[in-house]
Amino acid sequence: MARIVAMEESANRGDLADLQWFWHHMVQTDVTVASAVAKRLSHINSLDWEIRIVETADPVLAQEQADVLRYAYDRIENLKEAVEKIALGIFSGHSHLEKVRTGYGPLIARLEHIPPWYWIYDTKGKRWYFNPESKPGVHHGQPVDERDLVIFHPGDPLFKSIGRHFFSKQLALADWDIALENGANQSIFVIGPPGTTPEKEQEYLTLAENVTSNLRGYLPNGADVKITDLAARSKMPYFERIDYADKQIVMAATGGLLTMLTQSGSGTLAGNAHSETLIGLARADAAKISEVFQRHIDRPVLQAFFPGYPVAVYFQYDLPQPQETLSEIIEAASGLSWSGYRIEQGQLEEKLGLKLELMDAPPGGEPAQVTPAPVLTNRGVVSLASARQRTLPLRSMR
Repeated sequence: MARIVAMEESANRGDLADLQWFWHHMVQTDVTVASAVAKRLSHINSLDWEIRIVETADPVLAQEQADVLRYAYDRIENLKEAVEKIALGIFSGHSHLEKVRTGYGPLIARLEHIPPWYWIYDTKGKRWYFNPESKPGVHHGQPVDERDLVIFHPGDPLFKSIGRHFFSKQLALADWDIALENGANQSIFVIGPPGTTPEKEQEYLTLAENVTSNLRGYLPNGADVKITDLAARSKMPYFERIDYADKQIVMAATGGLLTMLTQSGSGTLAGNAHSETLIGLARADAAKISEVFQRHIDRPVLQAFFPGYPVAVYFQYDLPQPQETLSEIIEAASGLSWSGYRIEQGQLEEKLGLKLELMDAPPGGEPAQVTPAPVLTNRGVVSLASARQRTLPLRSMR
């Protein structure tokens, strides 16, 4: 533990190599840590991105900026992979992507990830330095132009608390292995017969070792054998300590919201709550990553192509919204109609994927007139049948 504390203190001073290598080893060797990281980042691959327009922006300028910014992101060939890498900064405390440019000015072709153990952070000057050999104990490295990087530096890394519990878990596992090894052989003690002389003690000791090693043999008259209680040794709390460490690791990885990685059951309330918790975390992570891209990609691109103009658009990551079924959309539209509202026909057609037409009038007559709904004070006496008669058919809404 003293070694971990020393590495954390060095990292607080900007010397990150040793601690980052330890955390990398931790992810590679511990199933719980690796699973917790994978679970936390499991929704990153499903993120959708879009270019959004500032509400108060000039529409013409916003459309021009949106086209340019969308083109800038479309030409990044490994954007999805880069997002996975930069999201690891949530755990390691920082993540760096190098901009590989080809073509005009700030436009990016690829974003290459640089592992976190190659960096030194100047805590006073708030600057990053490259440590090409990942040497520990170095406080200054090669200067870098941060305009060539996408930097995610969220602050306190989740691996800091995870590392403490990982170390405690490894100690408990090591002690458990020793206990199991010792427990495979029973602890046997031989009591010599009364009046044994010192000269006979060595002879009896040899006999006792032969008896205990072969589990058979001869002992002199009056000797006794004592075996320790194996049940007492089986109650050693190694499993409880390891289980506690695993739960703390999962809690740290999920922001204290979950203590286990597996949900209680598919379709159950507990299982749904588990999934909703992970989705909530993914949305929070998406918001952080969006801010990083807005600062390091949106700003340089828009400043280069629209110098002196206000920013009217921005890049945004989010989880795709679940698709409503046709029946859910129709039910919602009918409910709005009953409440005195109607949906614009074009928007409703886009949602339904169907072309809407007006219903033909009954032969020899006019379309049915809609009876105005009663005032709120009289609504309690209205029957369900009469309310349904007043509801406009869906296809009559424009």
